[in-house]
Amino acid sequence: MPIALLALAIGAFGLGTTETIVMGILPELSHDLHVSIAKAGLLVSGYAIGVTIASPLMAIMTNRYSRRQTLLFMMAIFVLGNICSALAPDYQLLMASRVLTSLSHGTFYGAASIVACQIVPPQKRAEALSIVYIGLTLAMVLGVPLGTLVAQFTSWRVSFWLISAVGSLAWISIWCLIPQDVQTANAPRLYDQFRSLTHPMVIIMMLVSMCTAAGMFGIFTYITPFLEIRTALSAHATDLVLLLIGAGLCLGNLLGGRLADWKMLPSCGGLLGIAIIIQLLLVPASLHVWSAALLFFLWGIFIYAPMAPLQSYVVTCAEAAPNIAAAVNQSAFNLGNAIGSWAGSLIIGASAAYSYLPLLSSYFVAIGVILVCLAGYLQSRENKKKLNNP
Repeated sequence: MPIALLALAIGAFGLGTTETIVMGILPELSHDLHVSIAKAGLLVSGYAIGVTIASPLMAIMTNRYSRRQTLLFMMAIFVLGNICSALAPDYQLLMASRVLTSLSHGTFYGAASIVACQIVPPQKRAEALSIVYIGLTLAMVLGVPLGTLVAQFTSWRVSFWLISAVGSLAWISIWCLIPQDVQTANAPRLYDQFRSLTHPMVIIMMLVSMCTAAGMFGIFTYITPFLEIRTALSAHATDLVLLLIGAGLCLGNLLGGRLADWKMLPSCGGLLGIAIIIQLLLVPASLHVWSAALLFFLWGIFIYAPMAPLQSYVVTCAEAAPNIAAAVNQSAFNLGNAIGSWAGSLIIGASAAYSYLPLLSSYFVAIGVILVCLAGYLQSRENKKKLNNP
């Protein structure tokens, strides 16, 4: 695979770490900022909502930029936002800093997705995207556990300073490794690009992205208090389980890329179906350390495996508008993040048992499976029409 994918993976690592770091440092944020766990968890929703709203707007603003310029611009915003997060004196300004950082997220992933797909053969696109997304999964494997450990021994602010340093490294890597390209002066009109997003398959797969993300973040946002309260783990034992989940996410990312290059829709439906079973098993198994650790490892594999393939499939379906489609799919994904973490905050804010979180996530993922089945039906009907009308 081209070495340029390394620069994109570093950027994805930084974005993934800043998006999910709050999950590992909820107790420290809650204590230092004098807010409840549920309110601190809304910092995840704030970031996700920022991505949801900003991604299409930033994609429009950078429509005629070269993709290299877009990547550098987004990463500069990312670094600035994390510096502001590290310096934020209170909850309100930290939320504003998170929203500022979120402006870079969707458009970076959108541009990175297009670059990754363009520099490899068509049959390798999902695999190339999975390599870019491995930066995001490494954020779960290394970024979140290490950031959590740093916050426990120093301060949560140091975690954000380190993320800023990663963003600076990503900016330098993009400058050095991504080749110069021309400005897209002949880019399709924005109206035509947005019209291509109305294709039924594009809409359905974006909804699948949203439901999958809601299912993932309904649990993942509150994973630290979940393990400490329900499984009765210590803070450092929780770090080890986070590392285990991250390893599962990494394996799932590679698995999803391979399966999607084979059969996209059946793979997604099957992976999400297995994720539902694991989430239901977590309700009783999360009371015991070893069963909880094993199931969370497996959950990481199967809940995350469809993510990169979904992005690749949306880009393929929206042929006339890959930039906008990739960015808007990130909006859908992060809207799912916001919905999942918000719904989870309602449950734990109402003093409900943490055992309800896996059930909540199962509802979201089940909707995603139904939508995948609908997409498969529409695709088979479209294929029959092509056969009947060559």
